[in-house]
Amino acid sequence: MTENAIIELRKVGKWYNSYHALRDVSISIGKGEKVVVCGPSGSGKSTMIRCINRLEAHQTGHIIVDGIELTDDVKAVEKIRRKVGMVFQNFNLFPHLTVLQNLTLAPIWVRGMAKSEIEEIAMMYLKRVRIP
Repeated sequence: MTENAIIELRKVGKWYNSYHALRDVSISIGKGEKVVVCGPSGSGKSTMIRCINRLEAHQTGHIIVDGIELTDDVKAVEKIRRKVGMVFQNFNLFPHLTVLQNLTLAPIWVRGMAKSEIEEIAMMYLKRVRIP
């Protein structure tokens, strides 16, 4: 692993049939660095982030986050997901839900957090951006 790297991709490959979304992608991101990935539609930006978050599996290479190599080990993936965030290009909000309900939906249903606990955290963030 590259010294001080918190996220490292080594020759990562991901393809769909004959289409190679990622071909030998290597990148090292240090702790505290912010990285913006730009490129045209279909260049593999979202696929790379989805592989780092283990929403999709890569076929070749290695993805290492905070010293843990991503594999099918569920415990390792859950530990990584707590440390890596992603922002979707298109917002996935439910228009029939309130802002608070949209914010708390995933932590309650995916992570199994207590509704009262996550609502308290969500309200803190909403106040921070002056939405309450």
